[in-house]
Amino acid sequence: MTGRAGALAPEYAPFHAGYVWAALGLALFSGFALGAHLASVLGFGFPIRKGFVSFVQTHGHVQLVGWAGLFILGISLHFIPRLAGAPLGRPQWIPRILAAVAGGLILRSIAHPMLPYFSGWARGLLGTLVAVSALSEAVGIAAYLLLLVETMRRARRAGERPALHLVRPFFGMMIAGWAIYAGLNTVLAIRMAASRSTVLDPAWNRFAIEAFINLALLPVAFGFSLRMLPLYLRLPKPDWPVRGTAAAYLAAVVLEMGSPLPFLVTSGSYLPSVWSSLGQAFKGMVVLWFVWNLDLLTRRRPPWTVHRILHPGPDRRPTREGLPDYGEFGRFERSVYSAYLWLVIGAVLDAGGGVSFMAGHEGAISGDAVRHLYLLGFVTHLILGMSVRMIPGFVQKRRVASPALVDATFWLGNAALICRVVPLLLPAWLGLPVPGVAGALGAMFGVSGILGMFAVGCLAVNLWRTVRQKVPPGVGAGR
Repeated sequence: MTGRAGALAPEYAPFHAGYVWAALGLALFSGFALGAHLASVLGFGFPIRKGFVSFVQTHGHVQLVGWAGLFILGISLHFIPRLAGAPLGRPQWIPRILAAVAGGLILRSIAHPMLPYFSGWARGLLGTLVAVSALSEAVGIAAYLLLLVETMRRARRAGERPALHLVRPFFGMMIAGWAIYAGLNTVLAIRMAASRSTVLDPAWNRFAIEAFINLALLPVAFGFSLRMLPLYLRLPKPDWPVRGTAAAYLAAVVLEMGSPLPFLVTSGSYLPSVWSSLGQAFKGMVVLWFVWNLDLLTRRRPPWTVHRILHPGPDRRPTREGLPDYGEFGRFERSVYSAYLWLVIGAVLDAGGGVSFMAGHEGAISGDAVRHLYLLGFVTHLILGMSVRMIPGFVQKRRVASPALVDATFWLGNAALICRVVPLLLPAWLGLPVPGVAGALGAMFGVSGILGMFAVGCLAVNLWRTVRQKVPPGVGAGR
């Protein structure tokens, strides 16, 4: 570019699609694949082998960092600099971050499940490989966090944009969540290798997972939703106290996560669990407040475009009712709506679990069900819906390859969640065993992972076809 305008225009790094392919590949061949295996073992009553817990921990780690995490890394490195008006200072790091994180995840996916089946020097070698994988991931995550912190600092020095200022607390929590999880995962992997154990310390590993969910995944999803959903779904302008809501959410998470630290739980005191339950209930209510104000499900207020909507000219057909597109991305909004519906259900159960514990009914609501409502229900469905809406534009395509696959992803993803969560919740609510129900619930649980794999497989095929398609000029432009 030449001239004054070209000299002043910031140069942003292009979108690196490798993050998407790595996330989908790890999900299909490790995260969801292991989940499908584990669900079938439990659901259909197959024998539990000695490597079961190692499989569980590998599945959880790859789903967090590989499936959801790599999507977050790739999209945030593309989106946040543009939101801040400050390009990345070291764009050459983008492929290196992907290589470090994805390489570590691949190594972890191979070495950790094999660990229980070997002894002696072989077990020592595999344990060392797990530790190396954690170090590799930590290096990549540290570089990623450094890029984001530098970008947001430059934006603040240059006069921070109001759009970034509004959601900065959510991205700040995301940075803290990544740092905590990467640090703990590295320490736990090194300790496991040194002790010749086959699993990470269960208490600290669970704490790391909860920290990543509450401080990284949920906040970044909230931040992206505030900035992108009003544009894609014509929601109201976020003119409510967003930063105050973020502060309340952080306070609730600190109360929930800080009280039951593993060394406090083992002290024998009951008080930390009570405070944690109070934070859990408060967090659920704050999440419900967020969804209410986002107005995605309720549609109580007019959209931000209420004073800007113009009638299309005679040569331009109208967009879909209430939406700014023509259907060229499929009915992606259905996965977004279902994501927030599952989030509401998860928040209600989360708050109810905290209240029931304080009332003396410990374990009345399955914590595993709530976690999957947040992860498989909210985070995964948000990825399923938003990726087919955002990524085509990131790679200069005007439409998604197959709207039919968007529909298939929606139905399969919701079926997977229902089959995963209902068997965890229904028996406790029935109170007494009902003939035939246990077998049906077991079968539902057993197929849940397979359905999830098919949902992600449909997304992978659709995005691959989208990237490779050649779209004639004007297609998808509404003419």
